[in-house]
Amino acid sequence: MGAYWFQGYVESDTGPYFSECTVNKDKFVRDRIGKESYKYMVLDGFSISPGHVMLDRIHPIASSPSVKDTGNDYIKRGCTLLLTQHLVTSLRHYRAHYEYFLTLCKELPLDYMIVPVVPAKLLRPEMVRFFARKGSPFLCIEVGSRKEFDEVCWEWLAQAQSFKRMPLTLFVKDTENTSNNYSEMWSSLCEQYGIIKLTDVQDDEILSLQNLKDSGIYPIKGSIVPGGQADYNLYRMSKGPTFEEQEDFRYHNAVPNVTVMNGQVKQVDQKISDQKPGSHIKVKIHKHFV
Repeated sequence: MGAYWFQGYVESDTGPYFSECTVNKDKFVRDRIGKESYKYMVLDGFSISPGHVMLDRIHPIASSPSVKDTGNDYIKRGCTLLLTQHLVTSLRHYRAHYEYFLTLCKELPLDYMIVPVVPAKLLRPEMVRFFARKGSPFLCIEVGSRKEFDEVCWEWLAQAQSFKRMPLTLFVKDTENTSNNYSEMWSSLCEQYGIIKLTDVQDDEILSLQNLKDSGIYPIKGSIVPGGQADYNLYRMSKGPTFEEQEDFRYHNAVPNVTVMNGQVKQVDQKISDQKPGSHIKVKIHKHFV
């Protein structure tokens, strides 16, 4: 789409704010650099949000009958970076399984990252170091009971994190048992052993801004800031919305009319307009902006 600028209400976790945004090719920029003539894009009647960074919890890519179709469904919901869950099932072959899973993800029509999900009984320090080297944003520890907490060498995991500071988070399979406060136990463990964790336990599809910062995804994806990728969604609002109506708008649940990823239009009115495959994005520095 070249070089252009626009202004309007940008949705965020804390509510809408008015902003002026400048784009050069595939990135948001602070100043109008280069020799290009920057055009003004009129967005009257639209609300703006950053492209969503989503975890494939409801429709996992690993079990999808069509990776491409599932990826397009996420794009239609405003996702421009998909965190794909990779379940680790083997101590001996997890490296080879990871490489195989990467070949599966190459069919995705949007940018993606690999998030390892490791059952507590299989988790080893070398896995933490391996997935950190591969640029995963964080690692999920899957537990099914309170007893599994006692079977993990937490101090070794904390030492392994010193390599690249990749955060850990918790996935609980035993969600029906409310007698165990897993969130409280997890926070206590992290404090006791000095484990680096996501600020918010990731129980939603869309990552919070704080988790984006924890994992090192921010500012490249998930925010409209200079230096970040030009990912954003446009939502057609009712004619002449008041500021109060803007505040009532919930972009997390809304369906965008337009989705732009890396400066290119991906969907318009729920029709995919760009079928180019996405890229495997890797985190370089975890918790860099925390």
